[in-house]
Amino acid sequence: MATSAAAAAWLALGQAETAEQWFEAWLAVLGQALTASRGALLLLAQPDGSFAPVVSLPAGRDLSFLGAIATEALRQREGVVQHDELGHARLAYPLQAADRLHGAVVLDLGQADAAQLDQALRLTHWGAGWLIELLGRADRSPQAETHHQPDAAAAGARLLDLVLSALQEASLREMALLLVNRLGRELDSPQVQLGLARRMTVKVLAVSHAAWFDQRTEAVNLAAQAMHEALDQRQRLHWPADQADATRLTLAQQRYAQASGAAALCSLPLVHATRVVGVLMLERDRPFTAAELVLLDALALALAPVVALQQEAGRGMFGRGWHQLRRAGGWLSGSAHPAIKLALGSAALALLLLGLVPVQFHVSAPALVEGAVQRAAVAPFEGYLRAAPARAGDQVKAGQLLAVLDDKDLQLERVRWESELELALRKEREAMAGNQRVEQQLAAAQANQARAQLDLALSKLARVQVTAPFDGVVVTGDLSQLLGSPVTQGKVLFELAPLDAWRVVLKVDERDIGRVSIGAQGELVLASLAGRAWPFTVRKLTPVSVAEDGHNYFRVEAELGGDAPQLSPNMEGVAKVQAGQRSLLWIWTHRLTDWLRLQWWKWVP
Repeated sequence: MATSAAAAAWLALGQAETAEQWFEAWLAVLGQALTASRGALLLLAQPDGSFAPVVSLPAGRDLSFLGAIATEALRQREGVVQHDELGHARLAYPLQAADRLHGAVVLDLGQADAAQLDQALRLTHWGAGWLIELLGRADRSPQAETHHQPDAAAAGARLLDLVLSALQEASLREMALLLVNRLGRELDSPQVQLGLARRMTVKVLAVSHAAWFDQRTEAVNLAAQAMHEALDQRQRLHWPADQADATRLTLAQQRYAQASGAAALCSLPLVHATRVVGVLMLERDRPFTAAELVLLDALALALAPVVALQQEAGRGMFGRGWHQLRRAGGWLSGSAHPAIKLALGSAALALLLLGLVPVQFHVSAPALVEGAVQRAAVAPFEGYLRAAPARAGDQVKAGQLLAVLDDKDLQLERVRWESELELALRKEREAMAGNQRVEQQLAAAQANQARAQLDLALSKLARVQVTAPFDGVVVTGDLSQLLGSPVTQGKVLFELAPLDAWRVVLKVDERDIGRVSIGAQGELVLASLAGRAWPFTVRKLTPVSVAEDGHNYFRVEAELGGDAPQLSPNMEGVAKVQAGQRSLLWIWTHRLTDWLRLQWWKWVP
């Protein structure tokens, strides 16, 4: 997408018919080359001596905030870089030839780092050559603009044709051969070489008019050293150097020129974004002119994204991944965006601590308090309920009355059997007096039967009152609304639990039951007593699960330690059972990882 936009900008530059169109296309080409550019403004001198904007990109955006830095660059007649209170960078570069100040180029670079600022300065300096040349010709002749336009259009057309041809090649090697051979013909260079930057070194990829060459030869090594010299300095080098380039190191250029017999040499680093993707080196039998150097600068500007695109397309899946990883590493080691990097570093450190530092892991489960022993008070015989003073929740003492059954029928039955017993005893005495042994034995049997029934009636009468078997609390049972209703023998009237012994019943999820063991320690926090934790010890694991609310739970019984006078049966809360040392990262993610393992095992054949 970026390459197509750059090609469109170059096409507009080649097809410009007016000076205003040419200025706009030139500014678009510069903006496409600068990855950090958010806006651009071109100011030119007016007949009254003032400077006014003639082109702004993007169109319609208010760029008046760039006026201050533009004024500063025009006043100082040199490039100016400023940062606002948000850290956004702005660059202004004057368009000056000799003693004539034509205007200035102003760029809004946003959050640009040092490398991006250096790239913006270099590309603006290179690209300004074309603009200064056009404006200089316009000053020398009123007709110069029409004379110059075909030259600029022809140069733009050649560059555009070269870029589009390179994009059509299927591989990086084929594109490199096309570039060096075409450039050799169009720039009258007997030998053009293209080298790729790889891990801070340069490897020669293609040599014009040569389908194959040996990387180990002396000439290729010297060429690689000359290209590496341009790579290190990240700027165009040409030999022999003029006085303006006396500060640039060209020793490797000189050694290669002497070895190859070239009269002139030019090495162009191809800078894409903030990195050098390759170096283009041209040999000539005559020195390069200033116009040719400007053309070569524009050539490097246009070819850099093409070479980068072909490099990316030629990488395999693992190569692209490694390249993206290296770019991320370079971004992290750079000086840009310190706040974001500090946040990422802090997050990485926190994640490392979460993954390495062990803490106590607990298995959480809903819990219910029960008495350690529960006794049931049942109906001793069939009858009718006469009174029930106790209710669930009442604390009772041993022997305290819980309920009373109606004893009217029992009293009548007692009287009946007493009468039957007395009658049978009288018959037995009479038979004994009359020496009637058969009648005596029959009367004795009737007496025994009456005596047994009387004992049963008396026994029931003794159990008419249902009392508490021990000191405790009534867990269940409220018969106050059932007075007079019949009860069957053995019916549970009340359930009681002691106040001095408790147990906790945990409902542990089946996903965590494997991490709970007998003897494990834990703590219980109740909903009604949230400010206190009660220690307990796991005593029993029930190997039978119960389905509830779409989950399977296992019943785990635990014994509360110490005195717990504030507790009552059926209190609910949350229990945590200690299950060893684990990292916080594992604790927070083990449910997800367990589920993923299960799904993996389920679907993998």
